[in-house]
Amino acid sequence: MVAHRTAHRRPHRRIVAAALAAVAATTLGGCVSGPPYDQLLTGDEELLAIAREHYTDARDRVAIALLDGDEVRTAFVSADPGTRFGLGGATSALTGLLLADAIERGEVSIDDPVSAHLDLGDAPAAGLTLGALATHRSNLPQDPLGPEAFQAGAADGEAVPDRGGLDALLARVATLALVPELEYNPSDFDAALVGQAIAAASGTRFPDLLAERVLEPAGMTGAVVVESGDLLPDDLAQGHEWRGERVAPRGSGAYAPATGVAATIDDGVALARSVLDGPFAGSAALEPVADTRWPQIRVGYFWEWIDAGDDGVDYVIGSAEGFTAAVLVDPSAGRAVVLLSNSEEAWPWVRLRPLLSLLVE
Repeated sequence: MVAHRTAHRRPHRRIVAAALAAVAATTLGGCVSGPPYDQLLTGDEELLAIAREHYTDARDRVAIALLDGDEVRTAFVSADPGTRFGLGGATSALTGLLLADAIERGEVSIDDPVSAHLDLGDAPAAGLTLGALATHRSNLPQDPLGPEAFQAGAADGEAVPDRGGLDALLARVATLALVPELEYNPSDFDAALVGQAIAAASGTRFPDLLAERVLEPAGMTGAVVVESGDLLPDDLAQGHEWRGERVAPRGSGAYAPATGVAATIDDGVALARSVLDGPFAGSAALEPVADTRWPQIRVGYFWEWIDAGDDGVDYVIGSAEGFTAAVLVDPSAGRAVVLLSNSEEAWPWVRLRPLLSLLVE
């Protein structure tokens, strides 16, 4: 299931494309250099073969992990286990797990209108249910980053900009007309409103709530909710939008439930493990409850499910804020794949298909 925010601004989700021409990497830790390459490739050779085929630009920084039972294999392109990547729209997968937990606690109901928890006055969006938002059937448009996002970023001594607080989010949503023609359409507003509604219902700030109920139980010890610019980690990779332009880092503000988490590959592995056989195995967030525009794909609470092989694969793919992240989990096989990249992909499935084949082979 997918937290793919760029996926519907452009096609589905973002993942790898391009061929690493004439590369001679004789060791797993070999440095590949020379035009146009300046990359350090390390890790599992089977995963590196996929990386060599799809990540060819000197700016690429990538981390890939394959879980197979108790075994975890990793590969890196100009990165290492300590490199943090933005989860982009894949952050919504965490909000989906949080929603399922809040429903179990009786704090919210899937049929609650968002206005039961957030003040949207008589705005068209006020009557949207948490279920419509969580399954991307809200008919809310995707809010574009705007040209100001593609700047060099704050100069030394300047504050890093934030996307704005809850009042700004609600004011923005209140101006929006619903667009029924969109049907299934992932939007940052969806997860942002759901996460902030849960926070209001519980009386706890969203970053604290997510840490307590999702990040800590999942073992995502390196994950950070970058709500404000001063929380940007020093080891965060530089993100790039789909044309290769550098994206200026910024705090996610009230959009934290949609795009605000930065994490390492170990955090991605921990999330996958928590869904495979950990505290979130069997979470209602993973159960497909609504159709999408693709007959083989259904959606739960921000997680998507794709019919693949004998069984289905639960997944989330998010491409936004200069990053692409994907977690694909096949519970029946006990396998999972995690991909973190510092490039926002227009069509992530191009690069995800080889990884999906590792799950369902």
